[in-house]
Amino acid sequence: MAESTSLPGTLVEPEDLIALGFVPHDLDFGQHVEWPGGTGIEWATLGQVPDSAGVYLFTIGDGDVVHVAYVGLTTHLWMVTKGHLPHSGGARGGQRYGKPRHAGVTRKRVNALIAQQVDAGRTVQHWLRELPRDLIVDEEDRLIHLWSTRSTGWNIG
Repeated sequence: MAESTSLPGTLVEPEDLIALGFVPHDLDFGQHVEWPGGTGIEWATLGQVPDSAGVYLFTIGDGDVVHVAYVGLTTHLWMVTKGHLPHSGGARGGQRYGKPRHAGVTRKRVNALIAQQVDAGRTVQHWLRELPRDLIVDEEDRLIHLWSTRSTGWNIG
């Protein structure tokens, strides 16, 4: 795989993400949206989503070059992908990256960064990995360091 310095994040092989237990999910992009201080894009995460806690990441692709740009954790993968719980249907739109109007500061910031990549003609995927709740904090930290996502400004803090 060729290196692309114009992509944010760290170069990875998709096969390596799969070997780590991540499952790729395509995003179905909709309209651009604006909020005070930013512009983003709506999307739906496609496919079956695990009913569990886990870690997730966003990759940016250009041709056959793929970079990990952002790493996150959640106590419920449905919340960051679908915005509601699978069985009760309890909606929490602010937890979903693809609905930035209702999202918090971090989700709006990441959504705006993804919108820039989409506008540049790049491919964005949402990768999910089930993990027991008591392991997600340490695993998120390990992956952030592995792929240096803080140095690119996508993961902050």
